[in-house]
Amino acid sequence: MKLSEFSIEALNPFITGDGTPAPRMSGPELIKFFNFFGVRDVYSFENGGLPNGVSRREYVTITLNTLNGKPNFKTLIEGLVDTRRTQNSDELAQLINEIIKHDAYKLEKNINGVYKISGAEPEEKIDIQAYFQEIRIQIIESIQSARLSVWVAMAWFTDKELANELLKKHWDGLNIQVIVNDDDISQKYGLDFSLKGIEFYKGNPSSEFGKKIMHNKFCVIDFKKVIHGSYNWTNNAKYNNESITITESKELAEEFAEQFIKLKVNIRKSNQLAKNL
Repeated sequence: MKLSEFSIEALNPFITGDGTPAPRMSGPELIKFFNFFGVRDVYSFENGGLPNGVSRREYVTITLNTLNGKPNFKTLIEGLVDTRRTQNSDELAQLINEIIKHDAYKLEKNINGVYKISGAEPEEKIDIQAYFQEIRIQIIESIQSARLSVWVAMAWFTDKELANELLKKHWDGLNIQVIVNDDDISQKYGLDFSLKGIEFYKGNPSSEFGKKIMHNKFCVIDFKKVIHGSYNWTNNAKYNNESITITESKELAEEFAEQFIKLKVNIRKSNQLAKNL
């Protein structure tokens, strides 16, 4: 389920409870509400309350835009009229329907008296295939099928044949990006994609506990296909007992793409900080 920016803004007071019949929620209550739907924010009294010290309204808008289009978003909208949250669910459903009807959605009460979203687009058809043999061939065929982009986050990348497939796509004008772990293996055997003009990042994302190993093994193709599993894109991996899944799902691909961007930004910041020290 995905709503327009106009609808997001119009829904805002139905979450904060400001100027609408919806229950009013304080900052900590907003954090608790959104965390039910996959958010992992913390209310900090010492650091301005809501993340980055924003207002309640700003926080709701930012968070709604983050969740918009993700699987939990539909459940969140249904939660706004949950009888466990409010005693005037019928009134709220009618008002919210006036907003989301512009996006072809509607809250309808089922036989159990529970409001569910209807009129939404058909559920995405997801195709999942698991592979335990000829993994390398499957990866090559997937890269060759790319039409827009290939983003690879791989702990270790030493397989020149796979690298050449990426290079061909780069020459064809596709957006190719690669992230690898920065350690002795990558230093000694890893491939330097930046020499070929490919957007390339080598490093380890930092955290509150210090630097972490970049141990991811996934590839996002055309923002609709994800390859992930135990298989590193190395020369030795083809001799190991490994497995991958290739999933065709726009929602899943977008989630992996978001994680890729976070890794890239974090590594870039860590590398820049190291240069300045």
